[in-house]
Amino acid sequence: MDPRQERRTPFLRVGRPLRAVILAVLVALVPAAAIAAGSGQGNTTKVTKGITVTLSPSSRSTDQGLSVTYTAAATSTGGFTGPVTFTAAGLPAGASATWSASSVNLASGGTAQVTLTVSTSPTTPAGKTDFTVTGTSGSIQSSAPAQLQVQEVKRTFGVTGSIAALAPGISRAMDLQMSNSTGKSIAVSDLTVAISQVVRTPAAVAAGLPCSTADYAITQFSGTYPLTIPNGSSSLSGLGVAQSKWPQVKMLDTLLLQDGCKGATLQLTFSGTGQAN
Repeated sequence: MDPRQERRTPFLRVGRPLRAVILAVLVALVPAAAIAAGSGQGNTTKVTKGITVTLSPSSRSTDQGLSVTYTAAATSTGGFTGPVTFTAAGLPAGASATWSASSVNLASGGTAQVTLTVSTSPTTPAGKTDFTVTGTSGSIQSSAPAQLQVQEVKRTFGVTGSIAALAPGISRAMDLQMSNSTGKSIAVSDLTVAISQVVRTPAAVAAGLPCSTADYAITQFSGTYPLTIPNGSSSLSGLGVAQSKWPQVKMLDTLLLQDGCKGATLQLTFSGTGQAN
């Protein structure tokens, strides 16, 4: 055998596997590169311009007749710029909303805050109420839920009154006297006066002369409610209420004998609703 042929054979055996390995590596790298290039094309996402409204705190509590505050914030999203107007909806009866600024102007990515004050009245119903704060800019809106807890607060106060002697057809105005020892002013409503009993003189009783509540008529207080009663003692006149608004008691002039009403004493009862301010 020729020695030169023996030397070439090992060279061919070594070279063929080497080329196969290189080709395999190249084939494996091509799909990987294609995958990397393809994944970079799927990261583009369209961002919608808008706003996000938040409220802090989301729930507050107060007594009837008082007010509470919330902080409302509007944040730009997706590059939104422009004015945002705030509103509140769903407040309970007798409650109202006021804003430190009813609208703000947002820059892209910016946040603006306003103060919401919710004021209640003495007649606002007690209990929890869910309401909504909304920010609006054209067709763009965002809302935040809120809650208001109104607590009923009633105070005890005293009412007294007296009138001078009556005669048929005569009416007397009554300057009611109020006493309040709560240490706070009280918002009073529904003041009423009623005749609980007519006490005749012993002579009228002995003579069988009649007199009853049917011989009298009451005109109730017609002033403005709520009537604020300060701590301590006060009166309708002292509070500046016109005499024409005071409650009145009138003795009716009837066709029946009313001699039994001479010297009679009227026992009066007073009532009203008082809520602390």
